[in-house]
Amino acid sequence: MKKSVLVFLVASLAIASLAMQACVEQAPELSAAEREQLRENISREAPHPQHELDINFENRVRLIGYDVSTETVTPGQAFTITWYWHAQRQLDGGWQIFTHLADGRGENRVNEDTNGVVRQLYQPGRWREGEYIEDPQTITLPADWGSDQIVFYLGLWNGPHRLSISRGPSDGENRARAAQLSVAAGPTAQAAPEERPAPPPPSIRAEHASTPVRIDGRLDDAAWRVPASTAFVNTVTGARGEVPATVRTLWDAQKLYVAFEVDDTFLRNTLEGRDAHLWEQDAVEIMVDPDGDGRNYFELQVSPTGEVFDTRYDSRRVPGPIGHADWNAAIEAAVATRGTANDDGDDEGYSVEIAIPWSSFVTADGTAMTAPPAESTWRMNFYVMDTTRSGSRSSGWSPTLERDFHVPARFGRVTFGPAPVAAVEPPAEEAPVAAGRVIQISPDAQRQLRRAIAAGSRPSPEVVRRHGFEPLPE
Repeated sequence: MKKSVLVFLVASLAIASLAMQACVEQAPELSAAEREQLRENISREAPHPQHELDINFENRVRLIGYDVSTETVTPGQAFTITWYWHAQRQLDGGWQIFTHLADGRGENRVNEDTNGVVRQLYQPGRWREGEYIEDPQTITLPADWGSDQIVFYLGLWNGPHRLSISRGPSDGENRARAAQLSVAAGPTAQAAPEERPAPPPPSIRAEHASTPVRIDGRLDDAAWRVPASTAFVNTVTGARGEVPATVRTLWDAQKLYVAFEVDDTFLRNTLEGRDAHLWEQDAVEIMVDPDGDGRNYFELQVSPTGEVFDTRYDSRRVPGPIGHADWNAAIEAAVATRGTANDDGDDEGYSVEIAIPWSSFVTADGTAMTAPPAESTWRMNFYVMDTTRSGSRSSGWSPTLERDFHVPARFGRVTFGPAPVAAVEPPAEEAPVAAGRVIQISPDAQRQLRRAIAAGSRPSPEVVRRHGFEPLPE
């Protein structure tokens, strides 16, 4: 082979490799201190766990097994379970692992998503293709566990989405049933206090637009001065959200209007095309469940670059992994940025203005929605996903109280306000009326009356009678 051809091929392969890497949002490199902390957790050699598994997440990640320090767990005493993962393909930044502990009745009791050094420093969005990850978690079961079993559900999530399980046991919501352990009888301690009931989902009012809404992203129309804005929270705990964002809503006979305002110093979304996976980088999101029954609900996202993702679900996360993505709303969306997306300069944030025709909300049987009656209520939730220079984060309006945006029972309540009452014009002044007759005063009579008034005397009875009046008594 000629040298020039060889050089050309090598250069072409290098460029292709770089192009492939550019398609993936790269997480920041680990520092030397972080690498040292994780030295025992990352390997290129396959481990041999005590309990072997073969759970495949979209041929991108495999859960290959686990070790556990005890086969029978005692409430109130710590134990360690170590998961073993294999990174088959590079993931975009933002993907994280979740661990849910359920009791023998299937009730989710404990969330251990952030427990362990891997969860703190080396989430799947940073894994390199071919690596094996050792993911230890030291857990103390609550003393009031009250069940003879623990069931571990694991998976990978990013904003509102989870990787689907292409092989292995699943609960139907893309949670892998990874392990089950026996629980010994707990200490005969005093009864645990009753759990405080979860707060009800929040409510807001969608005001009826009193003037036309121009979709340009600037939110400077008079109509937007009326509705109150609501802040975002941590969707798991309900505490103040990490991402500073607010949302407002309007409506009229034709459309639902939603306005987001987001403070963001690093505007980033390089994904392009209808239904690109916008949640993997910066985006805002609307979920709409018109009748609030958890079925036939809709998901719509808009990025700071104006790209749109929309889909419909028959029920919670069904069908997986991303619903009926062939459903397209006749959405109109515009973005105004305070900065420039996808460059290295400093940014301040962005606002998004969205209009969705009611007729776009079409259910599985083909029924199209119409404008809701005034004072009726739909269930909705609003979210913002944010890529930072060091990872990703998200916030929402109504806390779902779990690491999943798809919890229709926790969507907030949006009530549609009535149309503004039109101002009533005062009646026009009418000519004076006497004894049921309209009085018409001729110009000549007006002159005579003015002269009489100026002279300080009454007009003569003859003049008064001549013009259709009865003279006043003396």
